[in-house]
Amino acid sequence: MNQDDVKFRFEVLEVKEIDGGYRIKVDVKVRWLKEVVYHGPVHVDLNRIGIFPVPSDIASASPYKGVRGKLGAEIKQYIRIQRKFIPELVN
Repeated sequence: MNQDDVKFRFEVLEVKEIDGGYRIKVDVKVRWLKEVVYHGPVHVDLNRIGIFPVPSDIASASPYKGVRGKLGAEIKQYIRIQRKFIPELVN
């Protein structure tokens, strides 16, 4: 699987407040050549230090190391853009 052919789509499903930050549940669709190869949740921890996707969730999305790395980077970028809206979404 060539990581250049992989596309991601993200949507915030749920936000919970935890000690010093937030636990965000993100719905992730991974597409390879217009075919959905993964659709499921990935949890992300957000605190004042940074944005940390849960490694086991990232690992379950793809068996390919390059795709996992790209997914981690893309989901961090998505959360960084959404950061100012996260407190409004707390359940």
